[in-house]
Amino acid sequence: MPALTHLHRLEHPFGVHYACCAAWGACYATRFDLAVVIAVLANFVAIISGNPLNAYADVRNDIHTAEKRHLAQAVQEIGADRVLALAIFEMIFAEALAVAVSWRVAVGVGLILVLYLAYNLEPIRLKRRGYAGPVVLAIAAGLLPSVTAYAAAGGQADPAVWLVFSGAAALATGRALWWAVPDRAGDARVGSRTPAVVYGTTHAVNATTQLTVGGLLLVGGGLWFRFGLVWAAVGVAACSAFLLARDLPTARQQLRYGMSMAVASTVVLAAIPLLA
Repeated sequence: MPALTHLHRLEHPFGVHYACCAAWGACYATRFDLAVVIAVLANFVAIISGNPLNAYADVRNDIHTAEKRHLAQAVQEIGADRVLALAIFEMIFAEALAVAVSWRVAVGVGLILVLYLAYNLEPIRLKRRGYAGPVVLAIAAGLLPSVTAYAAAGGQADPAVWLVFSGAAALATGRALWWAVPDRAGDARVGSRTPAVVYGTTHAVNATTQLTVGGLLLVGGGLWFRFGLVWAAVGVAACSAFLLARDLPTARQQLRYGMSMAVASTVVLAAIPLLA
C-alpha cells in the first residue's frame, strides 16, 4: 500500500491538490448533480493515472535523485510492467467514466490522457523538451480538468471565467517549472533538457516568478469582472503566497511549504464563486 501511495503521489498535500484540480472548475458553473460528480471523478482518476506512468518512465532519473528515490524503489517493488499496466487500466477507467457523462467530458478527459502520454513516453517525451514539459503538465493537470468540470456543470462561455482558468494555468506552469528545479541533477544525468538543466536554476526560478505574476494578473482580472474588487483581492492574495516559497532549495521543503500554499490557493479559488 505505501508503494501504491507513492506511485500515485497521494501523500499530503498532493491528494488534496489533485482533488481540487479535478473539482474546482465546477464551482464556477451553476449545476451540481450526479453527472458532475462522475465528471470530477473522471478528472481525478485521469490526473492520478499520470503519476504511475511518470514513475515508470522516470525510474532512471529518480534513482539518481535522493528525494525521489522512493518512487524508483516503488516501481522496483511492484514491477515495472505492473506499474505500466496499472496506469493504462486507470486511464481506460477514467475515459469510461467520462464517456458515461457526455461527449464534451469524454473529449476533455481524453485530451488529458493524450497529454500525459506525450509528456512521459518516447519518442515524444515532452518532459525533456524545454518549456514544453511544464506547459503540457499545467494544461493536463490544471486547465483541462477545470474546463471539463465547468462544462459538465453547465458552464457557459464567460470571458471572466476563462480569464480565471487561463490565469490558473499560468500559475500551474510556473509551479511545474519550479517543482523540477530540485530534479536538475538527475535530469541532467539522463539527458532530459528541462529548463533548469538548459538555462540553470536561477533562470528557472525567475521564469517561475514571471509566470506567477502573469497568472495573478489574469486571475485577478477575471475575479474582478465576475465578483468585484474585494473577491479579486482575496484570490490574488491567496495565489501570490506561493511566491514566498520560490527559493526553497529541496523537494522536501517545496512539498511542505510550496505545495501547501498551492493547495490553499486552489481551495480559495473554488470557494470564491460559492461565497460571493
